[in-house]
Amino acid sequence: MSFNTAKITTSKYGSKDYTLGLDEIVISKEIDWNNEDRKDELVFGKYYATEEEDKNNKNLYKLEYRSQFGFHLKPYNEHRPNLIGAMNNGVIAEIPFDICKQLEAFVGYPISKYMPVHDRYETQEQYDMNFR
Repeated sequence: MSFNTAKITTSKYGSKDYTLGLDEIVISKEIDWNNEDRKDELVFGKYYATEEEDKNNKNLYKLEYRSQFGFHLKPYNEHRPNLIGAMNNGVIAEIPFDICKQLEAFVGYPISKYMPVHDRYETQEQYDMNFR
């Protein structure tokens, strides 16, 4: 297993959408700090086995940080035409220990090795029906 990959599983009531057919995702070095004034990125030593970050591949995900919720993974190319998302759908990734330790150093508190994967998309009509 490479140091920038994560095995994914689905919770009891979850279902895969964008991750359908995938058992593992690749984690980008980039972190979306969501309007915070930070530029930290993940660092992998030169002797670490890593998967290539193909920015056009649907298995490439990046970490996003929201101060009220913490970290989650989202598709690197998250925008899909005429759809809203990405949202949590009960898909969970098992993050490598080295990545968890780097994230803990960035934010100053423990990070679980199990992290939500936001891979669900909805049309505007579906979103309105569910949330309004």
